[in-house]
Amino acid sequence: MHADIHWPVPSLDQWHWLARNPCHSASAPLGWVIDNDGSIDGFLGNYRRFAYRQRKRHVIASAYSVIVSPRAKGGSQALIQTFLAQEGVLFTTILNANEVGSPIYRKLGMEPLPHPAHDVRLSWALAPSLAALARGLRSCVERWPRLNDKLGECFAPRAANLFDPRRVKWPRNIHVIEDLSEHSAFGQLWEKLRDEDQLVSDRSPATLRWYCAGPDRYMPPLVLGYHDESGLVAYAFAQLSKTRSIDVPVLEILDIAWLSGAPATAVPSLVRAIEQAGYKMGAVKVRLPVVSAPLFEALGAKRRSAHTEGGWGHAFVSAGASDHCDDWLPTAFDGSDGFTLRQPPRRSRKA
Repeated sequence: MHADIHWPVPSLDQWHWLARNPCHSASAPLGWVIDNDGSIDGFLGNYRRFAYRQRKRHVIASAYSVIVSPRAKGGSQALIQTFLAQEGVLFTTILNANEVGSPIYRKLGMEPLPHPAHDVRLSWALAPSLAALARGLRSCVERWPRLNDKLGECFAPRAANLFDPRRVKWPRNIHVIEDLSEHSAFGQLWEKLRDEDQLVSDRSPATLRWYCAGPDRYMPPLVLGYHDESGLVAYAFAQLSKTRSIDVPVLEILDIAWLSGAPATAVPSLVRAIEQAGYKMGAVKVRLPVVSAPLFEALGAKRRSAHTEGGWGHAFVSAGASDHCDDWLPTAFDGSDGFTLRQPPRRSRKA
């Protein structure tokens, strides 16, 4: 089904890896399918995450890869209703709804996350001329679909394979995070985040180790930290993606987390460092797919240089969940982008 709509096809190892998610109980479905006499005509993935409030552990679930064959027209509603009805979760969410799916989630009673998380994505252009060229190519392919195959893989980020974050001269206070052991600086950051007085998604070293080990990921993610005199006080997680063969490579900021006492320079410095990495990788832009209100404020001056994307409403929570998630700071890390986004191919036919 993934191949039918030109989405990356998960390997069998990928499904086994998803089943080993530290936040996923053995009794919870990995997803649901529409089975028409042995013909699989629909799929919805179920990605579970732990979240903590005052050290009490909760479970949240995010829907992903909602695919329905034309043979099962209207079947998406049954899949989504089944997802929403699952037991054992504090609330359910969808963080990357497309323009087609967004009205369906509203119709089924899901509520928009607070602005700007619901309808704003931010991006920073690194190569505006290439971005403009890509927009022109997309317009041509929409008019003449057969052109897509003739163009081949465009805008291949050849420098990405040579990128080594350990050899980069990062801005002041920025360091690469390599040690994800329990007693590392990152482990200490997680313990402090978990003590904050809000709903905090699980970013434990064990979860990060699992997340970085996805078998279908052949390009390692970029994990950076911001240190001050007290130690590690903020971190960011980014991954290179390329949605289609005619699209430009984008360095996606999947997660940013910071302590309440972190300097105001922490988050802007991390974004600037990711922009620096994007240039070196050959990315055409840096994108922040999910932007909570506190993160928007923490960006500081980087807000003014950002381009606003989206607008149709891509992030929802289950009905009545506002009482449980009004202090939640969602990022794309709470959804499926880290393991469903298309990576730039290892080898490309055309540049």
